[in-house]
Amino acid sequence: MDNETLKTYLETNSQVVTIFMDKATAFLNKQNMERLPARRFNDAEINRKAEKMLDDVITKIHDQIQPHTREQTPAAWDQFLSENDVLDDLELSMSELSFEQQD
Repeated sequence: MDNETLKTYLETNSQVVTIFMDKATAFLNKQNMERLPARRFNDAEINRKAEKMLDDVITKIHDQIQPHTREQTPAAWDQFLSENDVLDDLELSMSELSFEQQD
């Protein structure tokens, strides 16, 4: 299963992507408001940055799961994710996620 397929799977079968995007967008909007008005990003740029952050998270999730699945088929991944309650754990992790300002 590649990253894009995993992202689609997570969007379809859990709230992981929704929770992450809500938190990332809120964080980026807060960060954006601290910028000078003339230098603020528009909504499209905020969405691109949030999508980039999501892609990084999906890559990390993929890299952690891949060694535990013998076959790289969607069915094998689905079985692994179901048997190990990965979706529930990911949703919990995303709900506890908080972004911090980097100085």
